Amino acid sequence: MLVVVAGVAAVNLSASRSFNQATKSLNANIKAAQDDSTDITTLHAQQQQTDAQFAEAGRMRSLLLPSIRDAIDANADISSQLTKITLKRAEVQGNGADTDNAQAQQQTDSATSQSKKGGSLTEAQKKQVEELLKANQQSTDPQSDATSSESSGQQATEHKGTGATKPW
Repeated sequence: MLVVVAGVAAVNLSASRSFNQATKSLNANIKAAQDDSTDITTLHAQQQQTDAQFAEAGRMRSLLLPSIRDAIDANADISSQLTKITLKRAEVQGNGADTDNAQAQQQTDSATSQSKKGGSLTEAQKKQVEELLKANQQSTDPQSDATSSESSGQQATEHKGTGATKPW
């Protein structure tokens, strides 16, 4: 019985560490998405890696504490939304380069204006990114580095009953 409990604690601790790392990547990607000079295709690739980190953190889902599982789900959802935004933006940039001869002049002008802007996000996309950043800040704690080394048992009891979805 003790071995089983230790195994579950180890799985939760590992998931918590993976979650913290993925959350740091997500925060960096959200900030990069707000920067007009960011290469959108690179950002999209980084965002796909962040999605994979969240998937890895939630891999042993049935053994995770509800607070860890909920936090992973919340940030994975935010990460997924940002991935969709970056994909759309990358497709827009890609379509500007792959034009038909009939539409070449119009799309070349559009691609030129987009490249002068440094591949910046549209106003609607900027608003979505800001909303994602706000939602992510609400679901994470800035002191996650200091608490990530605590055991998962301590993590569960420290915030029990607060309603927070934070694993620490």
